Amino acid sequence: MPMQPKRCDVIVTYCWNRVGYNILRSLAAHGLSVWVADTSKTNICSESKFCAGAFTYPDPFAQEEGFIAVLLAKIQELKPKMLLPTHDESVIIMRHRERFPKDLIIPYMDAEMLVNIADKAWATEKAQECGVPTPRVYREVAEVSGFPCVFKTVIGNSAKTVFFPNSAKELADLAQQYKGQKTLIEEKIGGTDYSVDCIRWDGFFHCSTYHALVTKTDGGGTTTQREIVSAPELEKYAEMLLDHVGYKGVCGIDFRYDPESGKIAFIEVNARFTGGLATPVTAGFDIPWVLYSLATEGTYRQEIAPVLGTKTKWILGDVITLVGRVFSLKFNRQEWKQALTFRGFDAFDDYRKDDRRAIWGEMSYYLGKLIKNDKLNP
Repeated sequence: MPMQPKRCDVIVTYCWNRVGYNILRSLAAHGLSVWVADTSKTNICSESKFCAGAFTYPDPFAQEEGFIAVLLAKIQELKPKMLLPTHDESVIIMRHRERFPKDLIIPYMDAEMLVNIADKAWATEKAQECGVPTPRVYREVAEVSGFPCVFKTVIGNSAKTVFFPNSAKELADLAQQYKGQKTLIEEKIGGTDYSVDCIRWDGFFHCSTYHALVTKTDGGGTTTQREIVSAPELEKYAEMLLDHVGYKGVCGIDFRYDPESGKIAFIEVNARFTGGLATPVTAGFDIPWVLYSLATEGTYRQEIAPVLGTKTKWILGDVITLVGRVFSLKFNRQEWKQALTFRGFDAFDDYRKDDRRAIWGEMSYYLGKLIKNDKLNP
């Protein structure tokens, strides 16, 4: 008896983390057959019961041609309707867009736009052009008049190359350390991080905002606990910026808001799904499904009304946060209490009772990274 062809509606890449997991759950809940792919064989998505199939590929950033070759072969074999990148591998995929079948849907803009908008200096300049508030930008080290300030590379994620020098010497040392790389020096804004998750597609625009309750690193960056809030002013600025640059697709726009001074400041655009994706999805803004519908059908007619106050927690992220605080000798009692709390959340990024095996895949992945790289931040 001949084998039945494998069904595959969507291939999702970069699936080692909770973002891929929430995309997988979202699309599978709507009856789609979702295959997941990553450099790792064991991860949160490959161990999920919602995964229709999984495969590995070479590191996209170290072996670009090998990565594309594996994707091309799998697309020829599985014949999906959509290839859905979830992170920076989207740039590489879109750089080779002409090599993929024309009828294959890849809901991202061209590589040039993705590279430009990920550049914090470029995006900040565009924000200034259209009237979105930004921090004061210093052109050179000697201009800085107040400390701490913000020093960061213009390309980077998860706050890995964001620093808050407290003196002219610290700033000069950082400038020397990153000499030859494009960097940005800005005024430091107080308050906390807000992320506006957006979809803009052929006349359709919708967004929601979550507020960071706990971040994995000091000063912002990756969130481990979040809450959906009302932020019409931030959402207005987000739409203004995306209209100005003509962006199409899914993205997250980070702002800093200081309630004491009333200052709002644009931080960056993440031209992809955000790390806190579980929060808007849980609240009722099912971003992966909305994007899929828009990209395949050209429309989305259902009501979108995210529930304010919706909270989600990344369990393993909080564990990593506490471990990091221990090693840095920073003991904030309130933060520890909050990180160890499991009540009051509407969902967890990486754990669901109906799919218990997935979180073990996540833990296995992080343990492997710890053993190999001696760090818990992949």
